[in-house]
Amino acid sequence: MKIVIIGGVAAGASAATKARRTNENAQIILFEQGEYVSFANCGLPYYVGGTIPKRESLLVVREELFRKRYNIDVRVLSQITKINRGRKTVTVFDKKNNTTYEESYDKLIIATGARPFVLPFLKDCENSYTCFTLYDVDKIKETLTNKLIKKAVVIGAGYIGMELAEQLREIGLECTIVELKDSILPQFDKEMTNPILDILKTKGIEVKTGVSVIDAKIENDVAKKLILSNDEEIECDAVFQTAGVIPNVELAKEAGLEVNRGIVVNSKMQTSDPDIYAAGDAVEVKSIITGKNVWIPLAGPANKQGRVAGCNAAGGNLEFKGVIGSSIIKVFDWALAKIGLSENECKSLGLDYNVTIVHPLHHAGYYPGGKQLTIKLMFDNKTGKIYGAEIVGKEGVDKRADVIATAIYAGLTVFDLENLDLVYAPPFSSAKDPVIMAGMTAANIIRGEVKNILPDRVYDLLDNKEYFILDVRTPEEYEFGHIKGAVNIPVDELRGRINELPKDKKIIAYCGVGFRSYHACLILKANGFDCLNMSGGWTSWRMYYPDFVE
Repeated sequence: MKIVIIGGVAAGASAATKARRTNENAQIILFEQGEYVSFANCGLPYYVGGTIPKRESLLVVREELFRKRYNIDVRVLSQITKINRGRKTVTVFDKKNNTTYEESYDKLIIATGARPFVLPFLKDCENSYTCFTLYDVDKIKETLTNKLIKKAVVIGAGYIGMELAEQLREIGLECTIVELKDSILPQFDKEMTNPILDILKTKGIEVKTGVSVIDAKIENDVAKKLILSNDEEIECDAVFQTAGVIPNVELAKEAGLEVNRGIVVNSKMQTSDPDIYAAGDAVEVKSIITGKNVWIPLAGPANKQGRVAGCNAAGGNLEFKGVIGSSIIKVFDWALAKIGLSENECKSLGLDYNVTIVHPLHHAGYYPGGKQLTIKLMFDNKTGKIYGAEIVGKEGVDKRADVIATAIYAGLTVFDLENLDLVYAPPFSSAKDPVIMAGMTAANIIRGEVKNILPDRVYDLLDNKEYFILDVRTPEEYEFGHIKGAVNIPVDELRGRINELPKDKKIIAYCGVGFRSYHACLILKANGFDCLNMSGGWTSWRMYYPDFVE
């Protein structure tokens, strides 16, 4: 058997090594158009900033190891220009020798990945960079070492853009982020990114959202100023283009394989041609949550898909069951994780969903050093199926994200979350772990123990005379800041002052994080009032509307 693999980074390298472990006798050829195979592209921004000091640390598996340990024929600087399905060959352009030849295959694996989106008018500028390959970061490091760079502009506030901006600021550059969407990290719901926006500003990074770069003033192939869609101009010494990636599906399309946004594959990672497999950032796979095909270019799924493709191409039998879309990013000393669907995605899919927001400490409150977490949990309004979660905080974000990701993969519901048996000791968690607390509040909502309402819905109802907003915090908390028009009756005084509330209106109760107002709603419900608890309380309100308070 002869297996040919196109692409030698995450999915391709995983496919090659798993194919060898599955079939010792197969001939395996790995083609890579670049100079390196199996490098850690997720670590590139951190090498730019010196957090990862050594370049060689990014070379996960070297070409020599592929040959000696795995007996894989690695051919770098070799670009596949065509897949000839009728002849079962690929056309190879050898960049080193400037020659072209054909290579036959029995099984083919396409792991062509994706490429960064680049603004055409900046494409040939000497001071415009992408951060996608080792060649890219070599160029960036050389520029930072040999030229006077003070002002950097990062176009795009996704994962790579945010990481790169952090690292550029850490080495002393003035940095501006320009993002087309109305918030940074647009994969997330906006209110979850507002705390990160505050951190960026505190660190001296200027952020411009809701605008795009539409042109540049270029002198001698150097971009001197960027022109934004609002007519603003930004001076720049260096421009970093991180506004997303495009799947490399052209080879597959030209070969007549089924392609939507990405290459269409089944659970075996087979394309519409049973002798051709595909994996990584170029493919679409099933969403475990919705059952629909999705294109989610992340390193974790790419490596697992490559493993499945390599095994099956070599005669094995593995299955890739689908993706959830689990991701996390570090921004200075904060972390932000997304698992599954955001609320915006739930809304756009037309799901019957609900949301709960909790703000617990990452470990027991009486143990020193507790840091607040915010967990936003999306779930089915009737069944409690978990659609997704977003988590932001300084400590413990990754732990809770992984628990929820595992729960979604296993098909657990919010009723399972509230009963999870998780480890507990004061330095690590609370007797009710933050994930369990999110499960409890969600389950309470479905069971009808309490009605919840999100801050954005409260905002829409501020001038609605059918609603009465009740602040059940202490007078001191109320004076520090409160929602416009809210009346303050502390929860501990509520039973004695219940006659002060109008029975002909719906009551919206809130407190600091939603716990006291939950109790207030139970009291009011027992006394015949229609009460809604604002999820996450004043803390949530400040995340949604940081500038709208009285």
